[in-house]
Amino acid sequence: MPRHTLVFDLDDTLYSERQFAISGFRACERWLETRFGVGGVVDDMTRMLDDGHMRSLFEIALASRVPDQTPELVEAFIDVYRFHAPEIVLYPDAAWALDHFEALGPLGLITDGQAEVQSSKVNALDIAGRFQHIVYTHALGGRAFSKPHPLAFEQMEAALSKQAGRFVYVGDNPAKDFVVPNARGWISVQVLRPQRIHARAQPAVGGQAQHVVEQLTELPGLLAGLAA
Repeated sequence: MPRHTLVFDLDDTLYSERQFAISGFRACERWLETRFGVGGVVDDMTRMLDDGHMRSLFEIALASRVPDQTPELVEAFIDVYRFHAPEIVLYPDAAWALDHFEALGPLGLITDGQAEVQSSKVNALDIAGRFQHIVYTHALGGRAFSKPHPLAFEQMEAALSKQAGRFVYVGDNPAKDFVVPNARGWISVQVLRPQRIHARAQPAVGGQAQHVVEQLTELPGLLAGLAA
């Protein structure tokens, strides 16, 4: 039995969520060019993303090109983003970590967001086969089951418990990723990605990660030290 069983977050842990966003902005621009003959929104949307306006940037970007928008048109625009075929790649250290830890025991993945969107990311990264168990939290019953709801972690424990050492959750967002792992006796590790979407997120009560790394290549040494 391995000493540790690693469970990963997806967005801004294994790949850049900003990369996904820009991929989606390109899809939105293609849609605008095809439907309305206007374009040039990628730079505007990227600038708003980097300024922290993720919630409103779709409405703003669409209004700047199509003044007579309707709620239905805005929703269609957002759906183009959500359901595009993403152009994303693993972080190099994430690819290394999956190779390294997959050889040592089963791996898990817990990720928030619409299941269809998150599974399209997993497929684009070609990593589904790397994990013995994947939980798409919204597939459990919608947004209410996003982290820090405990059900995803309970299911992961049930799926991997016969083969597991102590569970380790590796994520990026202290507002939600580490509350439940901390409460359930897991080891929690935050990876600090440059340009991460949730760089301004504040830790939830009980949600501060126990350990912080800048690269996933640091994990073997960290875990070896905890086991010593």
